Amino acid sequence: MIDCKKAVQLIDRKEFENLSAKEKLNLRIHNAMCGKCRGYKRFSQILKSLFGKITEHQECLTCEEKEKMKQKLSSH
Repeated sequence: MIDCKKAVQLIDRKEFENLSAKEKLNLRIHNAMCGKCRGYKRFSQILKSLFGKITEHQECLTCEEKEKMKQKLSSH
């Protein structure tokens, strides 16, 4: 089984490129047993969705957008 350091690397890499079948399986097995890495994966997905929305705007965030971001970050 892979360790947490390797799992985090795979979680991050998965956002930008395809993992091999072996890597996907190892990550799935690790995440099934490791709550901390599952939490990291959720947090990573939240950040990706937040920053994806920011880059779409190409401008400063409104006060409403900043408040929504604060609420999402504090609720997870």
